[in-house]
Amino acid sequence: MRLLSHRGLSSHQSENTLAAFAAALAVGFDGLETDVRLSADSEAILYHDRLSPQGQAVAGLTRTELSHQAGFIVPTLNEALDAFPNAFWNIELKTPACMSSAINTIRNVQHKTPILLSSFCHHLIHEAANTLDVYCALLLSHRPLSVNTLIEGAIHNPRLRTLVWNYDILDPDFLLEASHLGFAHYVYGAANENEHQWCREFGIDGIITDHPSMVGLANAPAIQ
Repeated sequence: MRLLSHRGLSSHQSENTLAAFAAALAVGFDGLETDVRLSADSEAILYHDRLSPQGQAVAGLTRTELSHQAGFIVPTLNEALDAFPNAFWNIELKTPACMSSAINTIRNVQHKTPILLSSFCHHLIHEAANTLDVYCALLLSHRPLSVNTLIEGAIHNPRLRTLVWNYDILDPDFLLEASHLGFAHYVYGAANENEHQWCREFGIDGIITDHPSMVGLANAPAIQ
């Protein structure tokens, strides 16, 4: 099971920062999950929330303005991929606005850096799968009506062979059915040791977690 750090090691560093990513890799994570938005000055930046700490729309702030409000330097996607070219990256596109800038950045590194591109905006992922030479994934927060309705548009694209599930909606029958059709499964949102262990025992391909100790990383620092 591939182990991905959710926004880096955010228990000890500000999430989605170069320091958080470095810390996650140092304790043994295989890769990193992060979030991409577009700033007002057209930078593909790594920031999860829609609003800044002062309640302003991130899309309406420059990278510098957002960094001042956040209290740390908000990295760009390009900076992160350049800093950790050998890490496995799960890059989530948060909005359609960031699509063009993110694709341009990823295209420059797609043949040297392993990337799984995902989004809740499934039309973006279908477009990316036809544009880039990277793995692509549909990100899921709700239980689909059926596996067929979920993967109908993906089954013919060999780059779109991954589903990223919220732990809350996991359905073993859906997982098995999609697996038989050639899809890999990643899971986010597991919150205790039993849930992490279930993912391992079921054969989930990758887990995106905030809890390094729960996936057996011996060097993980204690959460205070």
